[in-house]
Amino acid sequence: MRIDYHFSMQRTNQQQRANQQQTVLRALGEADGPLSARELWSRLIGSGKSVGLATVYRALQRGVEEGTLESVEGLGRGVRYEPKDREHHHHFLCSTCDHAFDLFGCVEGLDSLVPDGFQMTGHEVVLLGTCDACGNAA
Repeated sequence: MRIDYHFSMQRTNQQQRANQQQTVLRALGEADGPLSARELWSRLIGSGKSVGLATVYRALQRGVEEGTLESVEGLGRGVRYEPKDREHHHHFLCSTCDHAFDLFGCVEGLDSLVPDGFQMTGHEVVLLGTCDACGNAA
């Protein structure tokens, strides 16, 4: 009887982790840009989800390890995360509220900036400025 209880609890815990992972992935998929763990946690708590910050960090790490999420560095404070299956895009970072937004599309003519003898293998563009909400609040 005790072994059955142990396996039942183990299945329950595994299901709970899977549900939390799906909650994190869904929230990132609905976001308008990459989010830090704290930003994501705040959004989840604000929407009534009962999830701990450590759980969010674990779910993000698991998503990166499984290849469904990617970490984005160089956007303000700390690492942010976004779904890996998004089409090629760039980011806008608000210098007031530190929120990052996705920008779909690409800049033409970047190859012309590459010095002779260099070989470009990719690029990242981050636009800096003030978002609409912060601009209207000023």
